[in-house]
Amino acid sequence: MKSKDICDIIIENVFNEWRKSMNAQNQREQWEIPKYSKSEINRAGSIIADSSSSKEEYDNALMVLNNWRAAHAYPLQVICNNLRSRNQNAIVVQRLKRLESITGKIVRFPDMNLYRMQDLGGCRVIVDTIDQVYKAVEEYKKSRIRHILKREYDYIKNPKNSGYRSYHMVYQFQSDKKETYNKNMLIEIQFRTKLQHIWATAVEMMGIYTKSNLKSSQGDNNILRFFTLISSVIAIQENMPVCPNSSGNINDLVQEIKLLNKNHHIISILSGINLAIDYTQKNTKNKSNYYLLILDYSTKKVRIAEFKPSQLEAATKAYGNLEKETDKNVVLVSAKSFNELREAYPNYFVDISEFINMIQKIMKDH
Repeated sequence: MKSKDICDIIIENVFNEWRKSMNAQNQREQWEIPKYSKSEINRAGSIIADSSSSKEEYDNALMVLNNWRAAHAYPLQVICNNLRSRNQNAIVVQRLKRLESITGKIVRFPDMNLYRMQDLGGCRVIVDTIDQVYKAVEEYKKSRIRHILKREYDYIKNPKNSGYRSYHMVYQFQSDKKETYNKNMLIEIQFRTKLQHIWATAVEMMGIYTKSNLKSSQGDNNILRFFTLISSVIAIQENMPVCPNSSGNINDLVQEIKLLNKNHHIISILSGINLAIDYTQKNTKNKSNYYLLILDYSTKKVRIAEFKPSQLEAATKAYGNLEKETDKNVVLVSAKSFNELREAYPNYFVDISEFINMIQKIMKDH
């Protein structure tokens, strides 16, 4: 019989406590509500981002942060359900932002506070073509939603220097039914093509492997340049503007890609990452479930803990406890099916074969 490890124990303990609580309250489903003030939330973010904070300060701040993050689950679910109904042929997934990503963002942007962070809850809509991206964006903006559009960024027509391309919209949640959440509950929606998505996934995986934040243009300049050039090639294929400081000629781009790969063996590194992790696929028939994805680099394995929608409170509590008590790479996400989950989060299954195949074809054709 397989012995339980710390992740099993944490999830089991949280689930047992949640089940007792639900039995006592005789309720089927309970959403986390925000319990703290704006100033308390901002102070918690500052404490967690400060490496000199005491353990007591950190633990108290983490309790505040976890509540604020978990309280975004209901607004996130409402918006994501609407997006799924409008984009039935797209991949539509949602996630609550990882603690490491939250603190990293606060450190990188000292003027940003936790209460104003716009992507604690995020939805992603992945479609096949550029036309489908802009159609989905316009249809959602013209729909009869009550949420307030706060910001939007077109990183497709105006790609970042890193090569990142996607269309972002940030909405402040607004509801007639649950006034509790009509605060500064911001949800970020990302619309992107599959090519843009596999590029972003490969960048994230390479960043994890090299222990650098490539997503924020931090890391080896040769690797950063390699991904920028690949993004520009994809942009040309999608008839969109190339990245800043990139040639608009695909042959010039490919020649520079080949030279970088020859000198730094980047494709070989990516291929090695792609083969490094092993996991067991679940044959699940449930839909619209929540999944805790737990990536353990020490054992080279991915674990999946599945929760029903009615068990979201337990899932968010387990999410926070796993981040606090282990060094595993954990994220809580939602998808309609396991296959959609794997396609939307290939970095947790370390499946970047599509990206590698795409690069090899580009190099072969030019």
